[in-house]
Amino acid sequence: MRVVIADDHETYRRGLARAIRRFGTLDLVGEASDGAQALEVIREASPDIALLDVRMPELDGLEVARRLNELGGIIVVLLTGSNTDELTMAAEAAGVHTLLSKDLSRDDICRRLLALR
Repeated sequence: MRVVIADDHETYRRGLARAIRRFGTLDLVGEASDGAQALEVIREASPDIALLDVRMPELDGLEVARRLNELGGIIVVLLTGSNTDELTMAAEAAGVHTLLSKDLSRDDICRRLLALR
């Protein structure tokens, strides 16, 4: 499964990228530090999964998800530090497949991505 990560927190993004590379059936095909860059990378790399931080500069994860939903064919997973009912409803409306907590271990996030097949 081809994955693109977008998160403006560089240390978190790089740690998650390392974890994805360790999982043999996940293939990291791109990284971005903001929403606008994420759209560019996703359009170029054609991933199966876009793993997006909810809060990013330029475009937030929800707006990126809305735009990707129009394209179709990409599973969008949002990473969040705080899951609220409002966020859950907005994510569903944007076509997000699932929300994952940033409190999960990186390996746990990878396992959940693998389960999306």
